Formats: sequence, structure tokens, C-alpha cells
Amino acid sequence: MKILVCPPNTSMGGSQLNAIELADAVRRHGHEVMIYAPRGVLAEKVISWGIPFVQAPSPGNGKEWRSGLNRLVKDEGVDLIHTYEWGPSLEASFSAGIRTKVPVLASVMSMGVPEFLPRHLPLLVGTPALATELAWQHRTVFLLEPRVDMEKNKSVDTHAERTALGINDGEIVVSIVSMLTTELEKLQGVLEAIALLDRMADTSQVRLLIAGAGEGLNQVKERAEEVNARHGRVVIDVLGHTADPRPVYAAADIVLGMGASAIKAMAFSKPLVVQGEAGFWKTLTEENSEGFLRDGWFGYEGQGAADLERELQALINEPQRRASLGAYGRNLVERRYCLDSGAKELSKIYLDLLAHRSSASLATRATSLLRSAVEVSRFRTSMKSGALTEREKWSHSGVGL
Repeated sequence: MKILVCPPNTSMGGSQLNAIELADAVRRHGHEVMIYAPRGVLAEKVISWGIPFVQAPSPGNGKEWRSGLNRLVKDEGVDLIHTYEWGPSLEASFSAGIRTKVPVLASVMSMGVPEFLPRHLPLLVGTPALATELAWQHRTVFLLEPRVDMEKNKSVDTHAERTALGINDGEIVVSIVSMLTTELEKLQGVLEAIALLDRMADTSQVRLLIAGAGEGLNQVKERAEEVNARHGRVVIDVLGHTADPRPVYAAADIVLGMGASAIKAMAFSKPLVVQGEAGFWKTLTEENSEGFLRDGWFGYEGQGAADLERELQALINEPQRRASLGAYGRNLVERRYCLDSGAKELSKIYLDLLAHRSSASLATRATSLLRSAVEVSRFRTSMKSGALTEREKWSHSGVGL
């Protein structure tokens, strides 16, 4: 089977990493895989792994993107197109999804699915709760939770990683690997953590490692410089874009994160404080894990800095509990999020779609695409207004704003 994988880009990000790692794992199960995406930092990784990479036009050049996709499908004899997130999913639906009988599978790794995606499009989502919700809407939906390469993501020599990052003996390190963007209040959470570590540094040897880029990077750097100048030492260590964030996880005593970053932290046997919106912070424990497994590694509503301080202080004061929670997280990821088992599941989904490639009639597809075109037009009009409520609404569906 020849699969064409279309992530939205190859910049550093959880969805893109998940796309290329699964593509590589599926290839090891005997399928041919190609990747079609704009060139970014992850493109070199794709090429070094020996996966054929075809550079797509940059976002916004929809007509050229669709033409390139159609050429690839025809010239390479593609059997199935696997898109990630809403942009490529829309473009593929309105190009190869119309012109050929090649099935399109759309992965949406956010907490919700954009309303404007075509209703006939088979979806692959990352949480049981979202899969159930979509099934009730009579959508064709498959569940595949985010996956982690357990061999590449584990703590081997924590001391060496900490030394390389200039961390002193006795420091308690809190790590964040995140896009520094207002989407899902990621940036707000980072700034909240900076303010808290600033206060804690008055009485404790703590350091906050921050790896990631985005529109908030300069603001984060400015806050870090102020804090470090006040204490006369590095308390907030802003690493910016990090091609390989594994040392940042490995060097941590505690990790703050959401989504794929949270799962990676557990793979490194680190105690995890899950970040969410509206002041949500909660330490993962065996007692509360079922909710995260069902709804995703996220949360909503809390007491903000007060909750984060309580969770961090408890973990800092109890090193044995940190070790216990880290071991529990690693075991959980091995059982639930292993990359190889995910590749096997994804291969079965591909075969199922190929077996039912003609299940949606031409009339059904035409109606679905017409509705989608109208909804996309409404979405773009609402975005031009710049209303904060609209931006917040769409951020939950992974729509980059």
C-alpha cells in the first residue's frame, strides 16, 4: 500500500512529529510512505530516515498545493491520503478527494473538530471522549491516541543532560516544552509559571527550563531577563526553538505540559503537572489518570498560580513521590501510547478505508463539500472581524489563528 502523508508543515510541533514518526513506523510494517508538506526543521529528519519527501507550497497557496497533490497521486499511484489537521484535510477533500477514488483520512489531534470539515470525510482523533462524540454525530471516526517511540524517549543519563545544560547540583528543575502561543492559553501558562518560579527562587534553588518558539518568545525572554537579573543567577532558562527537546525532558525533576508534550514527559519517567486553560494545573496520579485518558491531557478551570504552587511544592518536598509518579507515568505510556502498537492500529485503519473506499455516494460527497465550502466562507469572514471570542472558539479545534 502506498500512503501519502500530509502534515500541515514540518516545523516543530506535536502533531507534525506524530505524523512523521507514525509514517516511519507504518513503513516498517511493509507499506510505502511519502510525505508532502512545506519544508521546515523536521524535513531534514524525514529525509535522514529515508522517507521520500516532496516539498509542498507554503500555507495560503491552496491552488498550487492541490495541483501538487493531484500530480503526486497520479504519478506515484497513491492508494490513500492521510492528512493532519484542518488545512491539508480541506485541500485534499476539494482536490484528490473529488477527482479520484483515493480515500482521504483526516487526523485531528485537537480537542475538537472544526465544524467546516466535510461531514463525509473519515476522521482519526486522539481521545476516546471525542471519538464517542463524533460517533454520536454519525461521523466515520477512528481512535488513535498520540504515540511515543519508547526507545528514543527515555531517561538514560540525567546527570549528563543536566551538566550539558549548565544545571548546578542541588537545583530542582521544572521543564516546559511548548509552543509559546496564546492558543489554548499555552503562553499564559508559561508566564504564570515564570512568575511563580520567580517567587519560589527567593527561598529555593529552582530553575525553569523553557523550550519552544512562537509569537510569545520575546515576551518570555524579557520576563526571564528581569527575573534572572533580580536573583543574580539563572532561574528562568529560555532555550527557544530546540530541534531535539529530549534533553529538556531528561534534565527535569518535574515537567509541566499538555497534549503530546505531557505524554513525552511521562515517557521520560518524570512526574507531570498537566496544564490547561483558565488556571488549570493538576499533578497526574493513578487516581485521576482515567479522566485524562478519556478526555485528553488537558483541563479547564482552576485557581491558577495557587494551584500550580501547591502542586509544585508538594512534588519538590517529596522526592520519593516524584520517583513513584515518574515510574507510574512511564508504565502508563508503555501500555497505552507505544509507537509500534500505534503503527499496527493505523495499518488496520488504512486497510479498512481501502476496503470501503466507495461507501460515500457521489451525491453524499457533493452535498458534504458544498456545506463545507459555505462553512469555510463563514469562518474566514468571522476571523476577519478579529473578535477574541471567535479566536478562542476556533483554537479548541486546532485552527491556527
